[in-house]
Amino acid sequence: MNQRQLRNLVSLIVVIVVAVFGYFQNQKKGGSVGGGGTSCQDEFRAGQPGSTTPGLKLLCRNEYISLYDPARKVPLVVAEHLTAQELQGDVARTDNFQPDPELSSGQRAELNDYAASGYDRGHMAPAADFVAGQTQMQQSFYLSNMIPQNPEMNRGIWAGLEGATRACAKSLGEVYILTGPVFAGRARTIGPDQVAVPSSLYKIVVSGDAVRAFVLPNRSLTKTSDFTRYETTVDAVQSATGLTFFPGGGVNTAQNGTFCSSNYGG
Repeated sequence: MNQRQLRNLVSLIVVIVVAVFGYFQNQKKGGSVGGGGTSCQDEFRAGQPGSTTPGLKLLCRNEYISLYDPARKVPLVVAEHLTAQELQGDVARTDNFQPDPELSSGQRAELNDYAASGYDRGHMAPAADFVAGQTQMQQSFYLSNMIPQNPEMNRGIWAGLEGATRACAKSLGEVYILTGPVFAGRARTIGPDQVAVPSSLYKIVVSGDAVRAFVLPNRSLTKTSDFTRYETTVDAVQSATGLTFFPGGGVNTAQNGTFCSSNYGG
């Protein structure tokens, strides 16, 4: 092989390596909707949650994954693998709410759906979990990470539960988190796109094979640091939502864990 052929071969190898690297980076950052491959599973504790709801889309972001329902215009579950290291950043909250650019009109909530609705744009994966990077912070403000949430609940007891979970992650080094809506009773929607309003919200926190699950009604609630009054089992949340949260097993779904008691109260 002469020098010219060698240079051409090296150039070809470089192009291939760059293309492959770009592909996997794009998958990690959520460049595709509804797919994602293995790099779109790293926020799940034991595999992608199962659901019988048709037409769901898997939206892959830098540090969270949303299993999204285009019919309801809300996520059914948002997954995070939250580490203590990720909480050491200093990126400021942006408040730059926006429709998800990966979803087409008719599949997504729009800003005017929430305007004058009486509901907050309630984060499922909270912005304060994403202080490690500007991209992560901005992605947390996609409306595909939101549900219509009672304002007093969102800014009060729910914010407290989110803070307790961050404190738990710092204490243990890492936790897996699943957050989403529960729909029960009369169906309610807001806005021209008929964004579904949940009756309750759940948050599931996993450490090893132990798990703590909380379900809070989507209404004004008295602020408290004792979240155990809203604690239940994963089995109960699965029954209420129709989701299978840990299809890969290895998590005790029938019994509440006791980790981070100083954070969750009781």
